[in-house]
Amino acid sequence: MGFLDQLKQLNELKSKMDEVKNRLDTITVSEENSFIKVTVNGNRKVTDIQIKQSASNDELSDHLVNVLNEALAKADNLMQSEMKGVMPNIPGLG
Repeated sequence: MGFLDQLKQLNELKSKMDEVKNRLDTITVSEENSFIKVTVNGNRKVTDIQIKQSASNDELSDHLVNVLNEALAKADNLMQSEMKGVMPNIPGLG
């Protein structure tokens, strides 16, 4: 495989990765508990936080950290799943 072929494959890969990134912007995952609901898009950007029940600042802080971490973990899984369709096309990594 020549240099131009490799360059073409890299450009195609970048294009596919950009498509996945754009798609991940439109997909959201949520996590909630009795106090808070957090929504995150597939690119790990928090898009919404809803406080459902009043709590002390300490309780709210603890619940927010836990719910955010769970929502971000879901976003990571979503991203990995979406990238599987792109990554096997990288020469030498298949």
